[in-house]
Amino acid sequence: MTSVADAYDDAALGWHGGPERVYARLADALVATSPVPLAGARVLDVGAGTAVAGSAALRRGAASVVASDLAAGMLHHREGRIAAVVADLARLPFPDANFDLVTAAFCLGHLPDPAAGMAELRRVGNAVVASAFAPGWTHPAKEAVDAVMAGLGFVVPAWYRRIKDESEPAVNDAAALVDLARAAGFASAVVQVLEVDTGLETPADVVAWRFGMAHLAPFVAGLPAEALRVARARAEEAVAGTGPVVIPVLALSAT
Repeated sequence: MTSVADAYDDAALGWHGGPERVYARLADALVATSPVPLAGARVLDVGAGTAVAGSAALRRGAASVVASDLAAGMLHHREGRIAAVVADLARLPFPDANFDLVTAAFCLGHLPDPAAGMAELRRVGNAVVASAFAPGWTHPAKEAVDAVMAGLGFVVPAWYRRIKDESEPAVNDAAALVDLARAAGFASAVVQVLEVDTGLETPADVVAWRFGMAHLAPFVAGLPAEALRVARARAEEAVAGTGPVVIPVLALSAT
């Protein structure tokens, strides 16, 4: 069975060419909620993917950033100033209180035990910002693209269904995120809802976002050139008129 790490490794190139643009905006909004000053800070970006949260921290003056993820292929696309460590979020290879801030963008919902993950973030960091999608959020473009690809034989992989059905619901709730932080030992924890404009302006932009997502990118990469051309054209037609992509995000900040 494909693991989440393997899936993201397989999707790394597609992610860099598509969803990274969206997740960079989401990460920038999250890092802006940091409860500690970023100037001169030591930052750990966990579940980092291509380390867009780490890049956002550097832009705000962080002195150093380490990006950690199980998917080495994703880390390959990080900004050059960011160090990379392939590691499990639940067993981070860092000393206690080693970082001023830990960023955890959309990764706690990938864990079988989000509480244990949050406790590990508390162990290595003095503060945390973490994000999850607001409960119930979707967008018609997502369903439109999935329907086009299903017509070409795409089947949603088991690992993705497992995350959506079992793991993410545990963190897609403001009160649950606060409870996780307090149980981990953070004295102060607040959640705010951020409405983030992804900046996707054209049907081609929207399709690049969806085609690069980890559950779909390996299937897209395996299509013959002509089939891919047809799929892209059909998907762009399907998403035309679905409206701007504005994503409501739950942003936890805790110290």
